[in-house]
Amino acid sequence: MKRLMYGLLGLSFLTLIGCNTNSVNDDKLSAWEEENTQEVQDVLSADEDLNFTVLDEGDENNIDNDDPNWLGGSASLGKTSGIRTHYGRVRKHPVERNIQIIFDTDSTATAYIYTKIKGIFVVHKAEMVGDTVSVNRYEKPMTHEVERVVHLKKVRDTEYARLNWKIQNISMRNGSSPNATVEIVEMDVLPSDQDSVVVTDPLSYFMNGTNMFLFPRFTEVKVRVTVKNTSAAPMVYPEGTEATEMVRLHYGRNRLGNFARKPFTWVGKDDLGNNIYEGTWTVMQIPSMRHHAVIDVVDNGTVLSEDNEAYPYNSNTWSTPYMVTAF
Repeated sequence: MKRLMYGLLGLSFLTLIGCNTNSVNDDKLSAWEEENTQEVQDVLSADEDLNFTVLDEGDENNIDNDDPNWLGGSASLGKTSGIRTHYGRVRKHPVERNIQIIFDTDSTATAYIYTKIKGIFVVHKAEMVGDTVSVNRYEKPMTHEVERVVHLKKVRDTEYARLNWKIQNISMRNGSSPNATVEIVEMDVLPSDQDSVVVTDPLSYFMNGTNMFLFPRFTEVKVRVTVKNTSAAPMVYPEGTEATEMVRLHYGRNRLGNFARKPFTWVGKDDLGNNIYEGTWTVMQIPSMRHHAVIDVVDNGTVLSEDNEAYPYNSNTWSTPYMVTAF
């Protein structure tokens, strides 16, 4: 998985000037650098959806909601055979965000946004013993680091700072735990009545207002995810499969506080031995509003074992905004 932000921990921002500004003398360069860096920072900070934190469950009680919360949800693990698990992330600290801004020219810039989410990974595990459901709760420390790339262009030079620079496009987000051994290597999006999309690097897949994922309401979307796992002691579950990860989709997440999750099913392996999972969801959210979807991969051991030493928090996520149309 790419790591674009090494060396940025503890820094609020770092600005580098491209070769096209070499004709500017040092004093003017410093003033230009300071002014334009602040303008770019203001543009990035003003975009609520760009800074939306998609993985925080907010309240631990939300972990047990099986259905989309706009449909009422469900808070019961139920009496079913075998083991059922609900799990999620609860943020306990303020989000840490660092930005590296590189001015490629005097009118174009690339921003590398690094976000760190710290809290707990909570598991509610239920197991049917005879006619009784035994429920166990445990938690593990959780740190999730998320990267995104944003391209900007200077469209004017006025006294109104937020009007001078404009976001041209944004990448998907790539997030993981430190030292993750699970890695998403490919995502195939197959919406009904639309062309399929294949992504192999979320930080190189850029979207703008015309090519963002766009789904008419009630579209059924199939997603296929290929996952590599290099864990030293992978845990296979459920029986009858070769799955070593739990894969699910978060969808419909937005600034209204909506959330929904859907588990994926293990369907086989590719030629390299990577696991392949598939899932579908029906787009039912509010049209003309930006929503967020997240492919969430967690190592089986993280969820099924209470041993934080042998199986610490181990996850990889890819996320993207999408728009819903009325038809």
